Amino acid sequence: MSDDYYVAKRKNKEIRAEALSAKTFYKTEKRRPVNIIRCLESGRIPTRRGCKTLIYNLVNDDEMGSRDGKTEFVADTVVISIKRSVHQKARWGDGRARMTLAHELGHGVMHDGATMFRKSDAVGPTELSRTSPWESAEHQAKVFASAFLIDDEVAASFSSPEEISTEFLVSLEAAEICFERLVEEAERARSVERVRLSNEDFQSKMRDVLDPRAKHEFHYTGDFCTNCGNATLIPMGIKLLCHTCGNVSDP
Repeated sequence: MSDDYYVAKRKNKEIRAEALSAKTFYKTEKRRPVNIIRCLESGRIPTRRGCKTLIYNLVNDDEMGSRDGKTEFVADTVVISIKRSVHQKARWGDGRARMTLAHELGHGVMHDGATMFRKSDAVGPTELSRTSPWESAEHQAKVFASAFLIDDEVAASFSSPEEISTEFLVSLEAAEICFERLVEEAERARSVERVRLSNEDFQSKMRDVLDPRAKHEFHYTGDFCTNCGNATLIPMGIKLLCHTCGNVSDP
């Protein structure tokens, strides 16, 4: 049985939204660390086809072999089977074990059909998740697990992946991925804000310059406007504004 397969396309933002919805379903959105075992033992699971019965099944290690977890879909029931040793580690707060449990929950919430496995030595992306991450069942479950166990708002206040890993009891790999994403999002937000402020400043200066009632002593560049031909170009940020016709051009 393949460890990964094609599923309905979902962007990471959509997956995180589904994880947050599941946290609300289990009334654990404000708790940290999330008690993932209690969620799995609740007997219910929210799926894309409505609430279904959830069976959480502990299996002896030798029976699971090289698999840490398995998710099966039987009629209106989702069966999640986990190695006993992984369950015990999760109870003790082991980050990787907790991620395994949340990973299988993600399969149960988002997918159906084929039986899903998680290898004991699963590290990094699968071939499918490298080439088509939005359609990879494993990629989606990994994103879901991180979003289900980590609160972005709280994690954004931390200065290192290690802090995230310790606070939410997740694997360091998951914490590092989350940390890098939050840093990128924060930088993107700062860039957007810089552009917004620059644009507001530019618009304000343009209104001021073009106001016939305003009196200014302008310092022209000496170049000629390509629109009206007058040598009345004024530096305006990274642009040039013609005081005569109002044309905005590049230097």
